[in-house]
Amino acid sequence: MSPEKLVRDLIPEIMRKNGEDPQVRTAALEEVDQLLRMKILEEAGELMESGSVEEIADVLEAADALLEMRGISRSEIMSIREKKCVERGGFSMCYVLTMEDE
Repeated sequence: MSPEKLVRDLIPEIMRKNGEDPQVRTAALEEVDQLLRMKILEEAGELMESGSVEEIADVLEAADALLEMRGISRSEIMSIREKKCVERGGFSMCYVLTMEDE
């Protein structure tokens, strides 16, 4: 049996239309946070492999769902992002930290 994973809302219906018989359950509220974090990792892995814009959209979709689940607004997360950017910078300079062997 394959491990469980969170899927988009319409995936079971799409699978049924394709003649498949997906086994699905509704996640309990207390497990959704972890499932969404696992989904973000899954999508990030797919982004690493393909580099596609669609995978960036998938990462953002899962992250937005996690924010909603935690009751965090987009403006709150943007404030946190901006504060970190002021304190630590962004990624516009594209610096790569090199680690020399000691």
